[in-house]
Amino acid sequence: MTRAKAVITATIPLADYFLPSLDDVKVLSGLEQPDAIVDWSHRLGASHVVLKLGADGALASDGTRRERIPPHAVECVDATGAGDCFAGSLLARLAFGDDFWRAVRYANAAAALTTTGYGAVAPLPRPEQCSGCSVHRRNGNAYPVSSR
Repeated sequence: MTRAKAVITATIPLADYFLPSLDDVKVLSGLEQPDAIVDWSHRLGASHVVLKLGADGALASDGTRRERIPPHAVECVDATGAGDCFAGSLLARLAFGDDFWRAVRYANAAAALTTTGYGAVAPLPRPEQCSGCSVHRRNGNAYPVSSR
């Protein structure tokens, strides 16, 4: 475990985006509070940090601005793959040209929607389900509502 911590902390400044889950980074950092963890991540050299908080949303920081991204009200049945969906969606939106903050919001919606089905692949949402939307619940089903 000591070697793993050393390797991971040494590579953090080499990454453009550091996207830890709260449970994993608590072990890595020895810290408990999300804001302290984001500060720790920046001190290690991470330029952009998104701390994934599971059902509590996310805490994002670009080193200048910090914002708590609220969770989406969905009926979670299986969280398998939600973190991977978050990371993939964030990076896809950045590659598409979205700014960091828009990409984080999109990824947060996508990860929430992916928890409404079973498994890591079948419930992955389509872009039109999460682009520029908030996720709400109606009759037990998640659906996007445009924020535009």
